[in-house]
Amino acid sequence: MAVMLTAAVARVPAADRRPLAAVDFFGYKGLDVAAIRAALPFHEGDLFPPANVHSDQLKKQVASTIRQIIGREPTDVAFICCDARQQYLTYIGLPGASYEALAFDPAPTGRARLPKDAVKLGNALDEALVNAVMRGHATEDDSAGYTLTDDPKARQVQLAFREYALQHEDLLMQVLTSSSDADHRALSAQMLGYARQSDVQIDALVKASLDADGGVRNNATRALEVLATGKPGLATSIPPGPFIRLLRSGAWLDHNKTSLVLVALTATRDEKLLARLRTEALDSLLEMARWRYIGHAEAALTILGRIAGIDEDALTKFIDAGQPSPILAKFDR
Repeated sequence: MAVMLTAAVARVPAADRRPLAAVDFFGYKGLDVAAIRAALPFHEGDLFPPANVHSDQLKKQVASTIRQIIGREPTDVAFICCDARQQYLTYIGLPGASYEALAFDPAPTGRARLPKDAVKLGNALDEALVNAVMRGHATEDDSAGYTLTDDPKARQVQLAFREYALQHEDLLMQVLTSSSDADHRALSAQMLGYARQSDVQIDALVKASLDADGGVRNNATRALEVLATGKPGLATSIPPGPFIRLLRSGAWLDHNKTSLVLVALTATRDEKLLARLRTEALDSLLEMARWRYIGHAEAALTILGRIAGIDEDALTKFIDAGQPSPILAKFDR
């Protein structure tokens, strides 16, 4: 499975506006998606983002439009760069029957914080990764159990993350589990993914995957996905329950990262896990599998193919060819 990085969209220069490749939804079971799509202030093919509009303003417009149609606001509006053609994508979470208002762990209240040098490293990596994505340098290598991107500048900072994590594991663990500052918890989760691989590391990241803050959940789940993908032997130490729950979350990042964890956990095609996914997460997986950008639909399609018993080689060929229909046909009802 090719791994591609994505970045959130805020204000971008006019010269960097690009076509909007797809507008897709999740959590929408029982709702009129066609009516919502038609009423949005942007449509597929438009140059995106709209000129002179910050992403926060645009999200408010989307929320207002959806509230007028269904009487409730969306659970999430995510503007993402980029697909394989370097075009923008939009994902909108809806409060339909396939959505669940999850109860996350309460935020800790401690005073632990990361030092300035760690925060500086985190900011440097954020900037380097956004620049890499915008230039189309978004492929990564997870074989070591932590992420190394093909972009030279981002890779250099990631290697610095590795050195920092090896030297400050106790501090990262303390901040992740006790800090009242969500940004510091999120950075600690990201850095902890570069630390020594152990049951203690995995247990802390699994707990953080249910943190009250979406950024913490994203970084913790991402780190676990990379661990389980790069080092398959570690997958058995990761319980699937939290990630099956997260497939019903109202946040796009939860769907995106959680599905990747579950791809790693279903690699052995454990029958009990696949049966549980069919029972507890089928609606969510089908919604994701129908997303038009195959790079984001791929994880759900892989899980569905395994549930359906499709041979792994055939499943890979369908996905690589951008042909989800033979997989989705197994679930026609």
